[in-house]
Amino acid sequence: MYLIKSILLYTSLLTSNYEISFVRFYANESDYISDIRLLATQRFAQSHMQVFYNDQKIPQIKEWLDDKGETIKWEVLDYKEKRLIRRYFLNIDQKPDSLIQFGQDEPWSQEFRKSYDKSNRQYYEGQESKFILNESSQIDLIQFTNVQGKLYGEIDFIYNHLGLLIGEVWRELPSQKIVRRFAYSIDMLTMKKEIWEYDKNGQEVSYVVLIQPPADELYKTLPPRFGNRLDEISVLLEDIRSRDIKIPFDVFIPKTDYDLMILTNNDSLMVEIIELGQQKVTFKIIGESDQLTMPKIRVKSITSKYGERIFP
Repeated sequence: MYLIKSILLYTSLLTSNYEISFVRFYANESDYISDIRLLATQRFAQSHMQVFYNDQKIPQIKEWLDDKGETIKWEVLDYKEKRLIRRYFLNIDQKPDSLIQFGQDEPWSQEFRKSYDKSNRQYYEGQESKFILNESSQIDLIQFTNVQGKLYGEIDFIYNHLGLLIGEVWRELPSQKIVRRFAYSIDMLTMKKEIWEYDKNGQEVSYVVLIQPPADELYKTLPPRFGNRLDEISVLLEDIRSRDIKIPFDVFIPKTDYDLMILTNNDSLMVEIIELGQQKVTFKIIGESDQLTMPKIRVKSITSKYGERIFP
């Protein structure tokens, strides 16, 4: 594997066609999973998370905030045909610190499983490969988790004081048994690179000498890893480093315990929606006892107390 200078994040989620339709508030991750929502007004002066959805009600960005409303961390979700394929984790500075890629076809997990005994029978269809960065934005560790949530392996990347990759250690978990190891030596004058590979018994199984390509071609050449490469991840994180996550949303977040109905003349009413029919809306104005009915053509929008657009 060639020298890894950084893990780069590709995502189309933050481009101009990325749209946010509404936001929901949750006290914590557990409540988010259970869809136990906070009222819009309950989020103030307490730590919470807010989740931004598109118009298909698919979560796009998750943001954690402290009790002062300051962002603690972010998570960006990436989909393919509505199927979650990656999760990007960003720190307070909006810099990526880890990435999870799902699926048994992720190249590094595939390569790791080649070290397994053929009698090993586990399910990897929904497995996770987690790429963790160090302070220098280099890949520090890759962890593999099977569909049952069990860590079954990891790859530890070792760097010298110059930040050059000098080794990899592949371990089975939880036994910590070393199943594969790589050692690197780089001549900074000639850019000659030597790679030694060792098996689980510590025996040398391959030796390769390479001339280091120019930096702009660093990730375009297949390393001696049976086609396995970090290119797929390195092509995966650069764009996000050069952009701030600015929620491109003009969604109105109601600061009320009730639904907010805005009429076509821009008057707004705090209401309790009784029924939202095809042609009309039945509601009760807060503080009034009678129910009212209004043609839907007079209603510009209705936003729920949770921040979700109900209509249109």
